[in-house]
Amino acid sequence: MLYKILADIIVVLHFGWVLFMLLGFVLSLWGFFWKNFFNWWLFRILHLFGIVYVVLLAVLRQYCPLTILENTLRARYNPILTYPGSFIVHYINRLVYPDVNPLILLIPTIFIAVFTVVIFIIKPPARIRGIFRRG
Repeated sequence: MLYKILADIIVVLHFGWVLFMLLGFVLSLWGFFWKNFFNWWLFRILHLFGIVYVVLLAVLRQYCPLTILENTLRARYNPILTYPGSFIVHYINRLVYPDVNPLILLIPTIFIAVFTVVIFIIKPPARIRGIFRRG
């Protein structure tokens, strides 16, 4: 039972990671076009490295470590589960692991990563800009 609970926790964390990546893109878009660009430098740096990591995994056709961990935990609990987790976790799984052509996910992921990198270069957070001006 412990493995099942841990796997469900991993799914929720994975879903949170996906939301963080999407939220970072939306905030970057909003900040660049409609309002003074936000200077949450730590958020932007984490998002930048996170989206680059996600794209590298996608381009290299590697599974996310969270996916591997969740699958390992589920297999230890019961490898033949047809409806893993609770009702809510089952549908979160469908959002995190949709059954679609990988290109449908890869192309927007690459676009978001390129956009994030370009925006970070064009308008870096004030704290980062200050570091480069001093040097």
